[in-house]
Amino acid sequence: MTILREKKTGLLAIDNLQPLFVLVSLFLGAINLLLLLSLMIATYRVAGRPETRLVQLVDGRSVLTEPIDHLERSPETIRRFTRESLAMMFTWNAVTQVPGADGGVQSTTDQGVDVDGGMVTTRSWQASFAFSEDFRAPFLDGVAEMTPPEVFTGDAQSVFNVTTLSDPLAVDEGEWVVELVGNLIIFDQETPRGRAVPFNKEILIRAVEPPSDPLAEDATPIQQAVYQVRSAGLEITAMNELIEE
Repeated sequence: MTILREKKTGLLAIDNLQPLFVLVSLFLGAINLLLLLSLMIATYRVAGRPETRLVQLVDGRSVLTEPIDHLERSPETIRRFTRESLAMMFTWNAVTQVPGADGGVQSTTDQGVDVDGGMVTTRSWQASFAFSEDFRAPFLDGVAEMTPPEVFTGDAQSVFNVTTLSDPLAVDEGEWVVELVGNLIIFDQETPRGRAVPFNKEILIRAVEPPSDPLAEDATPIQQAVYQVRSAGLEITAMNELIEE
């Protein structure tokens, strides 16, 4: 006896793939929803973390940082750059300290650097890289005229003393003016107690791109000094006599 079964039609038909397609779509949709939820949770966790401000430098030091515009500099950075650059420019001493072959420090006599027939100390020449190119050469000529020849024989030396240094005043985007009142104190055989030369200037400073590539391990002391001078991302573009009101 043959039993005839009724052939199913519609959604229940054997050759109908629509139910399978619906099930697969629901399964994939559930997986997609889970992935979106996990992504939202991960994003929330990242957003809730404290801002990363600690940066480790190539020399092993760690410093705190904060995001700023590429032409923005903090007042303290500008003041420190001004003070350190001029102190390096006007502190003259025949005996300098340079890295030794054994990793220590050794003393050497500064022979100076010839600038258009005049002589400046090596440190003054290094400090001149804190100045813009169009201002650097004439300023070095003036420093050479001020530097006593006795500096290079060890019979004279100087100290740059800053009395007051104003907060920087923004005059344009990435440009500032600071007012400095100080003295260049020169010690020699005639004035062992020192003689003070007033140094009262209005100094114009602008932001520049700091060197980004780290120095090679075999960089010379002069290369290291120049790199350090430019690392603040600032340069001095002009100086005017400070007029007291």
